[in-house]
Amino acid sequence: MADSTQPARKPTVIITIGMAGSGKTTFVQRINSYLHTAEKPPYILNLDPAVAQLPFEANIDIRDTVDYTQVMKQYNLGPNGGILTALNLFTTKFEQVLELLEKRAPNLEYYPSFSSEVVGKSILQEHHS
Repeated sequence: MADSTQPARKPTVIITIGMAGSGKTTFVQRINSYLHTAEKPPYILNLDPAVAQLPFEANIDIRDTVDYTQVMKQYNLGPNGGILTALNLFTTKFEQVLELLEKRAPNLEYYPSFSSEVVGKSILQEHHS
């Protein structure tokens, strides 16, 4: 019988950030494959608004909320500005994302988060725990 005084176990969060071509997609694809094989399916977030295609299914995908090419056109931006602006627009929905994650947390062990390219020198990400 579980001790009810112990805090609830929190899932492991894996955040993947890197330069274009650094292997983020391949890394997350392999983690996803491994966890499915181990019968521990992950809850995957895609936070890259500019990725054309994913070789795995994302449970939450920024591209469902923000159209990167439309952001570039609407604000007259290049690729880096488009990515940063799309991420900023997505942050307006992030409380909803956190609520979804909190509801799923008791049933999950892993949250692989596939993040966007590193633009310029750095992108700051605040992660709520």
